[in-house]
Amino acid sequence: MVIMTRSILKRFLLLLIITVAASSFKLSSSDSSSADRTTSLGESSPSSKQGDDVKERQKQSLGRRERKNLEKKQEYDRRRKEWEERYGSLQALQTTFQDIDTPTNSKKNNLSPEETRRLYHSLLPRSLLGLYEIGLMNPEELAPLAYKARIAAKQYARSRCVWTARFATTIFDQYRNVRDKKRFSSSSSSMTWDEIYKKYEAQIMKEDSLKKDENKNKKEASKNNNNKKGEDFAMRVYLRILERSCVTNQAVDRLFLKDDEEDKDSSDYLVGIASQLENDVRSILLGPKDSAKAINRKRQLLKQRSKADMKEEKKKLRNMKLERKARKKK
Repeated sequence: MVIMTRSILKRFLLLLIITVAASSFKLSSSDSSSADRTTSLGESSPSSKQGDDVKERQKQSLGRRERKNLEKKQEYDRRRKEWEERYGSLQALQTTFQDIDTPTNSKKNNLSPEETRRLYHSLLPRSLLGLYEIGLMNPEELAPLAYKARIAAKQYARSRCVWTARFATTIFDQYRNVRDKKRFSSSSSSMTWDEIYKKYEAQIMKEDSLKKDENKNKKEASKNNNNKKGEDFAMRVYLRILERSCVTNQAVDRLFLKDDEEDKDSSDYLVGIASQLENDVRSILLGPKDSAKAINRKRQLLKQRSKADMKEEKKKLRNMKLERKARKKK
């Protein structure tokens, strides 16, 4: 029995190594072919110039409001592309942080599991969620960026970890692929955009149906049904994706993150990464006016939170005094 178990384990590890090697070969070949395509596309041609002229004429034929909306969309697409080139993929993060070394090791790809988890937390797109919270961008614009940023953060943090931990996470990914998709996969266990959208769409529809069962008012129930079909429901799905992109697995956090205070050098290093992310989000995705608004609104939110914390502290002190008085009377 022991010999059979060992042979099965050896076969599984051999299959896993072959799968990982094949995926790395596919990625390298696709990168080279994509590079060839980009170089060929980069060459200007008369047809591309004619296409630009046609687009310009179509733009001039639009009304003032339509032209303004088109220019706004084009500006957003330009800013989104620039942000994705810095934070939207593993290769982008490797380029962005190529000059940053680890605080405790001379080698960049030698982080401990705890350091890797803290790095992953620092790279999560919380600054994108902040743009929604202060009302400068909507979830439909931010959710796709947050989805890409989360996957890139996971891949980048894993690439910086010690090889034993990288191998363990590869095995865990294959386990999740077999559990969820009933097959081995050369890619990561992360869901595609369509899969994650359908997941949270079904989740929200289920929540709404439960509320509908609890709600006895037919008018309010019909309103909920109308919202499902409209833009409000889609915006709720985008918001759920945006929010969940900033949430981590608590069980994994408890496993790897210690309660002790982290090393000062490591803390400064991670704070620097988070600060760079926040500054780049404002400078790339927002214009000068909106960036100034973001800073002002963030200050206002911090003041409001500090006031709320002070009120809560005063309330606790007041309750403690009342409890002491009640004890003395007894």
